[in-house]
Amino acid sequence: MTASAPTPESFAQRALQDFRQGRFADAAQGFEAAQQLYAHAGDRASAAEAANNLCVALLQARRPAEALKAVEGTPEVFDGLGDARRAAQAVGNLASALEATGDLTTAERTYQQALERFTHLDDREAQATILTSLSQLQLKRGRPLEALSTMQAGLEQKPRRSLRDRWVRRLLDLPSRFFGR
Repeated sequence: MTASAPTPESFAQRALQDFRQGRFADAAQGFEAAQQLYAHAGDRASAAEAANNLCVALLQARRPAEALKAVEGTPEVFDGLGDARRAAQAVGNLASALEATGDLTTAERTYQQALERFTHLDDREAQATILTSLSQLQLKRGRPLEALSTMQAGLEQKPRRSLRDRWVRRLLDLPSRFFGR
């Protein structure tokens, strides 16, 4: 009896397990194998999805240049397929990779593009996530007041706020109350 060749799905599934267990380098290898097999089979959507997962795994493995290379072009693939949600996610991943490589100006612009896409989709949870990332980037770039405002906007978008979120929201409101706004 002969063993069957691994499928892209089996590579992707194993990579997801590795990712969940914190084995990011192993996850990256699995997502890369899945991406190549999907591409070879002509499954553009699955190949782009695997490339986005590869990007996230590489970012977690602290390999930002490779992450950026993996995700480049995937928003356009999803746009071409009419998949607005995954295109928006890909733009967000692209922004994260740009930030990790140190291209903060382009990363900020790309986070704004992801935010616009998620706003159009009315995905408040994703908007909150992007606003949080954008706020952290603005803080890195030495713009604390803008970062504060962006963080407040992010907390406002969260449909379900945790106790921590509510506490942070109150802290962020203090400057406004202090200055009578």
